[in-house]
Amino acid sequence: MKTRTVIVHRFGWSHIVGTAALFTLFSAFLPSHVIAQNDPLDAPYEEVEFSEGDTLRGVVETHLRDPDLWPSVLKINDISSPADVVPGLVLRMPVQQVAIADASLAASLQAIQRATAEGARLFAPQQIGAAIETRESAVEQREEGAWRAVVDFAGLAVQHANDAYDIALAQRDRAAEAVVSDIKGQVEGRNPTESRWSDRALDDILVEFERLRTLSGSTTQVTFRDLSRLRLNPNSNATIQRMRSDPLTGNEVTKVSLTNGDFYALLNQLSDRSEFEVEVPGIDTRTKSADFWIKNDASGARFVNYDSREDFSISRDGEMIALGRNEGAVLSTEGTQRAGVLSRPQQVAPVDGGVVYGNAAPLEWAPFEAAVAYWFEVATDPGFNTMIATEWEVRETRFAVGGLTPGRYHWRVAALDKLGLPGEWSAVRKFEVRIDDTPPFLMLMSPADGTISETGSIEVMGATEQDAVLRFNGQDVSLNSDGSFALEAALTRGENTLSFRAVDPAGNDSAAALAVIYRPAAEVEIALSDALAREGDVIVTRSAELSVTGTASAGPGAPVVVRDEAGAEILRAKVGASGQIAFTVPVSETAQSFAIEVLSPGGGVEGSAGLTARRDWQPPELALDLPPPLATADPVLILEGDAGDAAALRLGDKAVPLDAGGRFRLEVPLEPGANAAELEARDVAGNAASLRVETLYDIDPPEILRAEATRPDGEGGPIEIVVEARDASGLRQAGRYALAIGGREVDGYLRCDSASGLCRDSLPAEAGDLRLIEVILEDYAGNEAFE
Repeated sequence: MKTRTVIVHRFGWSHIVGTAALFTLFSAFLPSHVIAQNDPLDAPYEEVEFSEGDTLRGVVETHLRDPDLWPSVLKINDISSPADVVPGLVLRMPVQQVAIADASLAASLQAIQRATAEGARLFAPQQIGAAIETRESAVEQREEGAWRAVVDFAGLAVQHANDAYDIALAQRDRAAEAVVSDIKGQVEGRNPTESRWSDRALDDILVEFERLRTLSGSTTQVTFRDLSRLRLNPNSNATIQRMRSDPLTGNEVTKVSLTNGDFYALLNQLSDRSEFEVEVPGIDTRTKSADFWIKNDASGARFVNYDSREDFSISRDGEMIALGRNEGAVLSTEGTQRAGVLSRPQQVAPVDGGVVYGNAAPLEWAPFEAAVAYWFEVATDPGFNTMIATEWEVRETRFAVGGLTPGRYHWRVAALDKLGLPGEWSAVRKFEVRIDDTPPFLMLMSPADGTISETGSIEVMGATEQDAVLRFNGQDVSLNSDGSFALEAALTRGENTLSFRAVDPAGNDSAAALAVIYRPAAEVEIALSDALAREGDVIVTRSAELSVTGTASAGPGAPVVVRDEAGAEILRAKVGASGQIAFTVPVSETAQSFAIEVLSPGGGVEGSAGLTARRDWQPPELALDLPPPLATADPVLILEGDAGDAAALRLGDKAVPLDAGGRFRLEVPLEPGANAAELEARDVAGNAASLRVETLYDIDPPEILRAEATRPDGEGGPIEIVVEARDASGLRQAGRYALAIGGREVDGYLRCDSASGLCRDSLPAEAGDLRLIEVILEDYAGNEAFE
């Protein structure tokens, strides 16, 4: 009897696959107590001391060749958290158990691959499926640290794979025509004996003249006896018209009729004895091309040949068309259009072999200049035998494929040109979907929480997972290759909270923080706030009490003492969390001095500062040299005056400059009509005085409404001159006139009443005709009106 020993190189080391098999073989001849003593899975765990500078993942990778087994190591050693693994701790490591488990997994994979190569997926789908499922169970048990279960499941997978291998060899000559090797969504079929459509399931056998159709969002793959494959895309309808095999010559002949929709075919490339025909209504094709695509819809039939070995022959109404490698054609009622298809697009994300966390994979590729849309596929295998997702005419260069379960996936994308022909497939990229809800470990090793530092910075050391992103107070921190880190953290006076947050690629995060108190050895500095009102070195306030604010370089909670001019303590306060100090002292109109002291915990003075303050509650004296005129025709009003001890002067919302003595002069542009503004002076204590400035800017002359000269008492009576006018600024008291009496001209003055707008004058009785020659009135702004 012979046993096989398979050397599997993994992670740079070798496992002897035959170990478990040899043990099983010879255990039948050994006593039970000897078996128990020699079972390699029961071998004692190796003990490894965790040293200074080690990381848990690094130690696990060194001894078990897989850093992701650290949770199993913690479980074996009854340790609940990575933070509990400290230098000097001795860890028990399942070195021999992991080696045997990994060797068993490698042997099961080899057995599955050997059976698959002989056609087990077609001829023994249940057995090979059981082998794959059982091996996946073995992989899951490995993640749980159940090493014996790994070996048991892997051994069972080998048995299933060997059964599949034997069945495949025996069935290579079976007359089964084709099998449904993949289904996504709803697929229906109808064989010659059926009167209606019925659902098709995985591994269903298809016969000649069987019709097959895919519904919306569904695809299926048909695998023929020679392992050629045909992928029917969504909303497609095809008929397998002929499947024949010549046992004598080994020739395989297949003919498929495409009613509508599209499919692509990958024919057996290991033999030149296969022939594949495709029939589209009104069009016949014949080819030995191993890679082509066909679509038929209302706009016409489309063909693309991707194979370089053989031409793809198309025949319609006597017209023969031969498509070479990467050539396509569109046959419609308008004629035939040929074109070279677009080359491969470049994929962007995920990176090849990358990991995607969650149940959705964001696919992205680079834009292709001549493309009008794209077509991508996602499958669980690189041959795209098991389809997970396919999308046609994607307009963007990205697409999120959802509903994925943990596992490995493969994807590719092709560009569609303006004729609707898909170009070459991109390279096949793989990615892995993981569900990870375990937060990364994060450990702060030094300094200790609550450390007091006399310097303005401190070194912080710690460790986290190697692939985590670490941030300190919101800033990224560089990690060493083993996940350790060291940084110099700047400190501010008082208590500092140093916060760290680690985020793994799945988005799980861990947080850790420690407090460091910075208490410098230097003397405490005290600074009063610049916001306090000052006259020179004296701080002033309007109220009887002064609220003093400032900062001190002492730590939070340090005592603050305020003393009067005699040295007597008048109040106590404390330094705030951010170094602020605040207190209130009484003040009077006479300047008073105070002393501010910051004390150490022992009562000594660590810093001091002086303060002089007085009360100022009188507003500044604001006066104009001359009051503004009631009305003026000048467009600019000149204001001059004195603002006393004011620190600021404003006219409305505009600042007015003051000279050193408080004097001011400003020119105020006027608007026609009434002008008014508030002149406000304010001293440093906030006391304010205001003066309202009003004037009328009048540039219009008076409006004469009526002017007449009459003898109200009759022809022999006195003469009366009456003028009625109106003006915004009012009429001056005197107006002038010129009157013709008969042949004599008389000049005179009118007495005006600004309130009523009437101007009058009387002359003694004099015979002759009256004619008012001229009237001149003037308003208070100096504007004159002539009539």
